Parts: sequence; C-alpha cells; structure tokens
Amino acid sequence: MDKEKFKKVFKRIPAAGFALVFLLIFCSLLSKFFWTAENLFNLGLQGTVLAILALSQTMVILVEGIDLSSGPLVSLCGVVTAVLLHKGLGLPAVILICVAVGAAGGFFNGFFVARLRLPPFVVTFGSMGIFTGLALVITQGSSIPGFGDAFRFIASGSLLGLPFPIFILGFMTLLTFVLLYHTKFGTYVFGIGGNQEAVHLVGVHDVFFKSAVYGVAGAFVGVAALVMTSRLNAAHPLVGFGLEFEAIAAVIVGGCSWTLANGNPWGSLLGAATIVVLKNGLDVLDVPIPVQVACVGAFLILAVVYDTIKGD
Repeated sequence: MDKEKFKKVFKRIPAAGFALVFLLIFCSLLSKFFWTAENLFNLGLQGTVLAILALSQTMVILVEGIDLSSGPLVSLCGVVTAVLLHKGLGLPAVILICVAVGAAGGFFNGFFVARLRLPPFVVTFGSMGIFTGLALVITQGSSIPGFGDAFRFIASGSLLGLPFPIFILGFMTLLTFVLLYHTKFGTYVFGIGGNQEAVHLVGVHDVFFKSAVYGVAGAFVGVAALVMTSRLNAAHPLVGFGLEFEAIAAVIVGGCSWTLANGNPWGSLLGAATIVVLKNGLDVLDVPIPVQVACVGAFLILAVVYDTIKGD
C-alpha cells in the first residue's frame, strides 16, 4: 500500500477505532474477568442504552443540531412507564405510550429549532430542565420500583441463547440504516445537514423534516428508556442524568461532527462501544464515578484533537 492510499484509509478510521482496540487489550490484561460471560452480559446491557441514544444523537447532529435533553427525557419516559405499569395498563400499550412520550419530547425540541430557528443548544438545554421537572413532579422525587416479569424480560430475558437487548439494538440499528440510506427521509436529512437553504429552494418542506428528525430521535430515546427502566426494575426522575453527555461523546469519538453535519451510525456505535469499555475498565480499577466522568471528557477532547490532526 502506497503512502497516499494509507493516508486515505487512516483518515477513514475514527478515534474510537484505535481507542477500542487499545482498551480491549488493556482491560484484558487488567482483569481476568473481563471476557467472562457475566461481564460481557453487563457490557451488553450498558451498551444497548448508550448505543440507542448515540443513534438518536447521530440523526440530530446530521441536521446540524444537538440534543442536551435526551438524558432527562429517558428519565421522564421511564417515570411515565412505571406509573402506567403500576396502574395496570397492558404492556403493549405502555411500550407505545413510552415511545410516544419520547417522540413528543423530540418534536417539542424540533418545533423550536426548525420552525422558530432557535439555537439547538438553547432549546434542548431548556427542555432538559422541563423534562427533569416533569419527572420530579410525577414522582415527588422518589423512585418507582417493582415491575412484572413480562416487563423485566425486555432487559433480562434471552432469545435464541442471546440477551434480548441485543435484538432490540439490532432492530434499532437496522431501522436507522433504512431510514438514513433507503428513504427520502434520509436523503433530506443529509441534504438539510449539507445545505438547508438549498433543500428549501428545491421545494422540500425542510422545516417539517428537520422537526421530524428530532421526533424520530425522541422515539429512539423512548426505546432506550424502556431498556433502562427494565434493567433497573425501577424508575427514578434523575436516572438519565449524564446520559446525554455520554451519547454525545460516543458520537463525536465515532467521527461525527455537528459543525460539518457529517458522520454515520456505524461510527457512533463504535464510539458507544468505546465509551462502555472505557467505563468498565475504570470500574474494575474502582475509579470513583466523578473521576470516570472526567475521564470520558478527557477522552472526548483527545478524540477531537486526533480528528483535527488527522484532517490536516
């Protein structure tokens, strides 16, 4: 391989690609329990929620947006799910309502961003407080624990010998791929991210589609909330706090850039895997949670530095 071809291949590999290989080797040396079935199962559970949120964040970033409210929206969807389950509503209806609440939260953000053209950072920062407040009001600041076996199956069940969350993630990944690469919706997503004014001039209802991106992203958050609530067997108004940070970090280290509105879901999934393995390694070392957050932040900065150097 000549030098120019090597450079082209190198530039296509996001920071997460190199980091994940290093972390897998490091964690393997660090603990003999890393590759055990129990630890891999825990990694899968943690990774499913983060990966779904990363897919959600990817779509938003592709239209030059950002969603700081996805973590609190997870909490709100989980709280609504818990209340409905305790009222005796059937599981299919609860699942649909949870996803609908997520979609409604996303459309709420999308309306102000797309229709009123307000900065995504400001809108989603504001809705972060709104969603958190609603979750606290509904629960009075307390947890809502204890669900039936059918709901717990979402996170703890298995199918064909594999954890059920793997199938959920596989479906959400396939859905993302189809939406972005095999529908007009995806064509307009990339078009709006590339040049929204040009899309508008050719007659596309850019405001509607940009709002729809936030709505679809919110629905993804609702699915992540179902997995999270089932996994914990409880809902808490602050359980999603910080998840938006990890999701954004996963997308960025996976090669997406909201300043250029580019990226792809595969890179985001790779970024999510990297963040999960990083946190797992820090857990093995008994690193305190606040320090873990700092490490993720430092890793994010290093990834951006890497992409900057790579692009030169």
